Amino acid sequence: MNLIEKLKIRTATIIIYVASIMMGMGSLGSCVDDINIGNGFLDKQPGVDVTVDSIFVKGENAKRFLWHMYGAMHNPFTYTGAVWYSHPDALTDICQSYCGWHNLGKYYGGDLTETDQDNGGFAKFPFIANGDGNNRAGIWRTIREGWIFIENIDRVPDLSESEKSQLRGEVYVIMASRYLDAFRNFGGLPKVDRSYLAADVVDGRRMSVIQTAEFIDELIQAAIDEPGLPFFVQDQATNSGRLTKGSAYGLRVRLWNFVASPLFNSDKPYLEFTRNEENQDLNQVWTGGYKSELWQKALKACEDFFQANSTNGNYFALVQPTGDSEQDYCNAFRAAYWFRGNSEKVIEVHAGLGTNAWNGDWNVEGMDEFGMALFTLEYMEMFGMADGRNFPYDDVFNTDNPNNVDIFVNRDPRLYETMVVNRNNLVEQYQGLSSTEMWQGGNVDQTFNPAVTDNPWSTRMKLFKYLRDNGYAAYYPTNFAYLRMADIHLCYAEALAQTGNLQKACDEMNKVRARVGLGKVEAMNPELNLTANKDNFIEQLLKERACEFGYEDSRWYDLIRYKRSDIFKKQVHQLRVWRKDANGNKMNPADYNGNTSLEPGEPWPNCIYEKIPCTNNIRVWWDTDDQTSKWTDKWYLTPISRDEINKGYGLNQNPGW
Repeated sequence: MNLIEKLKIRTATIIIYVASIMMGMGSLGSCVDDINIGNGFLDKQPGVDVTVDSIFVKGENAKRFLWHMYGAMHNPFTYTGAVWYSHPDALTDICQSYCGWHNLGKYYGGDLTETDQDNGGFAKFPFIANGDGNNRAGIWRTIREGWIFIENIDRVPDLSESEKSQLRGEVYVIMASRYLDAFRNFGGLPKVDRSYLAADVVDGRRMSVIQTAEFIDELIQAAIDEPGLPFFVQDQATNSGRLTKGSAYGLRVRLWNFVASPLFNSDKPYLEFTRNEENQDLNQVWTGGYKSELWQKALKACEDFFQANSTNGNYFALVQPTGDSEQDYCNAFRAAYWFRGNSEKVIEVHAGLGTNAWNGDWNVEGMDEFGMALFTLEYMEMFGMADGRNFPYDDVFNTDNPNNVDIFVNRDPRLYETMVVNRNNLVEQYQGLSSTEMWQGGNVDQTFNPAVTDNPWSTRMKLFKYLRDNGYAAYYPTNFAYLRMADIHLCYAEALAQTGNLQKACDEMNKVRARVGLGKVEAMNPELNLTANKDNFIEQLLKERACEFGYEDSRWYDLIRYKRSDIFKKQVHQLRVWRKDANGNKMNPADYNGNTSLEPGEPWPNCIYEKIPCTNNIRVWWDTDDQTSKWTDKWYLTPISRDEINKGYGLNQNPGW
């Protein structure tokens, strides 16, 4: 089924196949009215059809149809969001795949093609996905279902007008979010503003960047205009995860932040077309020139969010620590990125319990277990010191460390919440260890016997975020923060900087940093002159976003919107740590029967730190001593399926593909 077929419906009693309905229904779990997979009208036997008439005959059925749409929202840890069991961050500088059978090979090898879009498991975001190997859904099914819902909800006899209005508002936000997800991957998109009958002529041509953004904004405004849609969830215990007016305002912040960024908003397009195709137009991937007013629009979106939030009692707010200890800061950060139903979450996407590493609803354990996205040394260095200074020890690597610097002491608490590092006296034990000796032959080697590939320990900076000690994710309800307050504040900081108010931009960034006890960024890093040097501020902002949103599917989009080919071309590194003996000499495990772990009562030792290039799964994008980078700027946007283009309903390809 192609895009046009997905959009068309056949009769007044539209047939919606059960397979389409069932996918993703359990995504909200118990957070909304009970959804019992296996019971009710949606659980028909194979071959039995469900019609629009049977859905919109009563409120319970209509709501179940909506809950199913929630299940299609983007989540990088599910089959609907992941490149099989890989993570999009492993395409950036903060993670590297050490898995021998990962699906990022098409990217690492540089041989992703248009036809790989026909199997969504090979592409990080599917344009169209017709039940591919990962059962991933492109956006168009959700858009079609959204318009079917909008056009039929008034038929439901047992819902009040207020309830219908609320449900309509939620659907508008879902459609806007899916359009925005695709927009950030493909640029201009076809306009779908209603459901279609089989006899209708559908224009599948792509809108311009500006037209697409304005259409998404119209969907957002339609949600805001629904009188029954609340600004925030009134009963988090039973309804956390449902979308609100606050969600719509927040989505608008993300939308205009992306549009205003240099990928689209520049003096020239990021790349010219390399083939002559019907309907191609550079305005599909470009704003037609740099437009400062777009940053003003991004700024206003932020101000409108905060004004609406203030009018509604400032419900949305950064989760704050309850004290000033490292554990207090880590707990606050953990609640912000993970725990559901708190003031941090502007939009949250729920999945099932992570009891199975191969559970398609939540496969972060699978990603970790086989080394799909391991943290890099470059990422570790982005986390500064506990007082707010940037990391000062880059000159320690590949030396004898004559000053015996412990590079993991007194760091930004988010480092410890994000990754397991070489550290003594852990605040929380890690799988029974009170310290994690990452050096060669230490207790990590003795306990976990890490392999070179297909292993979570290979770079010696193991995932802690979302997993903690691995067992935790199995019994705590999982959640993906699609959009949270830290993002709103940092988007505001960025818009302020881009419109000339660097001091206020620093103030806004400091609100996020203060949550984990960091000092003011401009005061602790005076050499950067952040209140006067916009370029330095933007660089610091991108670093701050990486520290805050690691593993949250943010880094790729931050790098492409600033066209950071320089970062994509740099080879990433792993860490190798060696213990020093009492005389300051490197302890080789081969001289100690493979075991250099501490004996009871021994003091924490000094160490030597080696910065080693990652050579597992070399990326052709990298410039190294052995290869010249094959990066081209075509990678900023994803290819559209050639099969879809050839169907002749108006689509054309992105530049370079």
